[in-house]
Amino acid sequence: MHVHHLQDDPHAGDAMTLLHALGDGQPQALDRLLLLLPAEQLSNARRLLAEWGLPVHEHPTGALRLDRPVEALSGQSIIAGLPESLRERLAVHVFARLTSTNRWLADAPGNRGDLVCLAEYQDAGRGRRGRDWIMPVGAGLALSMSRDVTDWGEVPSRITLAMGLAVAQALGHPSIGLKWPNDLVANGRKLAGMLVEQRSFEGRVRLIIGLGINVTMPKSVGIDQPWVDLAGLLDDRVPGRNELAAKLIQTLVEALDRFPMESASSLQEQWSRFDVLSGRQVEVTGAGDPVRGIACGVDDMGRLRITSRGSHRFMEAGEVSVRTTI
Repeated sequence: MHVHHLQDDPHAGDAMTLLHALGDGQPQALDRLLLLLPAEQLSNARRLLAEWGLPVHEHPTGALRLDRPVEALSGQSIIAGLPESLRERLAVHVFARLTSTNRWLADAPGNRGDLVCLAEYQDAGRGRRGRDWIMPVGAGLALSMSRDVTDWGEVPSRITLAMGLAVAQALGHPSIGLKWPNDLVANGRKLAGMLVEQRSFEGRVRLIIGLGINVTMPKSVGIDQPWVDLAGLLDDRVPGRNELAAKLIQTLVEALDRFPMESASSLQEQWSRFDVLSGRQVEVTGAGDPVRGIACGVDDMGRLRITSRGSHRFMEAGEVSVRTTI
């Protein structure tokens, strides 16, 4: 087990100190906070948290409190939530701020073990097709994991679907479905997104799986599509972020362990239970002329099957976008 708490700049570290001090949502006296952070550092930490979407309010008494309660990420807590059999396999890195957890893993030194990276805030978090992934501090999870898959030989393209399916199954809520290739949705609104990438370095091949999931989002968040969070699905049964991170890490580790032995037909059958596009009129853009037709599940390569004018078209995940038209 390797746990690293890393800060990319001193102000980010101060912001994390303040986040831990105020995380329970209760007002904290200013003089107590000044024992943790000198006045200038405290001011900078407040400014940074506000920039990250988590304002700190001052009461008439001078006490400070967060805009909303937040469970700060803790590598030790995450590791403690994993089965003992998995702890020695993982190196967990927790950052205050990164450009992107996937990007950090892509640039990480060569390591044949499983690497996990989490960040409280991402400056340039990405979804598929280069879209921004907006997530205020403490409102969700930005988590990426990488594994050396050199021994696999070839990485089948259906790996993208398999990872989304594993997360949907792990969350276990009846309203959660999958929108090809691996967005998690509930009642037509986006809950989570994944970005699966492959990187080669010095003859080794690593798979990087990025996951962004809405946990308890503020209503004012500026997301330009319908969204839902776990709080909206689970009411008062929302797990803590560290508990949830451990569960999702375990899910990804075990899904990657199983994947080389799982048949394509098994994945197709499991996918069909979560497929929210099946039978819907869709339009696919981003790969030449738009393709319109009826979505009919996926093939054994994980491609989206579309029936259009009596013939089948098969769409690669890559850089295409799918929307329903009815």
